[in-house]
Amino acid sequence: MSDAYTEGSLEEFVERNRIVPNVVYECILTTGAGEETNAAPMGVVFKNGTVVLRPFKTTRSYKLLMRFPYGVLNFTDDVEVFYAATFGKEGCLNELLTASMSVPAPSLANVYAKLEFVVGRVEGEDGERVTLSCNVLRAFWKRRDARPYTRAEHAVIESLIHATRIKFFLEHGMMQEAMQLALLVKHYNALVSRIAPKTVYSSVMDRIMGLISGWGLPRLFPSPSELQEYQERVNCDDEHEDYSAVGRKYLAP
Repeated sequence: MSDAYTEGSLEEFVERNRIVPNVVYECILTTGAGEETNAAPMGVVFKNGTVVLRPFKTTRSYKLLMRFPYGVLNFTDDVEVFYAATFGKEGCLNELLTASMSVPAPSLANVYAKLEFVVGRVEGEDGERVTLSCNVLRAFWKRRDARPYTRAEHAVIESLIHATRIKFFLEHGMMQEAMQLALLVKHYNALVSRIAPKTVYSSVMDRIMGLISGWGLPRLFPSPSELQEYQERVNCDDEHEDYSAVGRKYLAP
């Protein structure tokens, strides 16, 4: 099968690849210019002839887009690349970066689709996130290999997304939310261990589990009964309750 890209408009990309509007698709966003570049996972929504991003204002992606309002949405199902973009050391994806056709920001090589865009409109700057409506300048996509779908891919990508939120919740003292997502990661880890043992999927899951364990959760997951007790205490009427202390009780080794 040829590795050549098909080039077309955003409308052609949406139609030919059966993109559903208003659904969040996961990609890797590349931003920057010159020697200052960045790659990070990002959810994107296709809406009204544009692509919509909602980065946190604290992220490097957002800061670079405000300075250099160009970027590339890179679509891949390579879980190693997703892991590197999420938790890899700075610059670990440099060898995969390549020049884009119409924007100064780089793109990733060997992805099955990429959309080069310019930021068109910035909204909601007063909150933690900012909504960016972006105009696609050029769209490129390949015919994908006709291989069976595996639930392991979904489980790993979901675990990566949950892991970033667990880290955020813990940093902001939101113990209940972190515990709930931790239970989901536990489920996905068990699934991958069962349907894809000793593969790249289980390898990445092992790294995710190790990272979460290092974020102050030595005993990573409470039992359902412990989580229910914790939630009942969090929802109690005693406004002097130390909810963080309650959470630490169930997450201590």
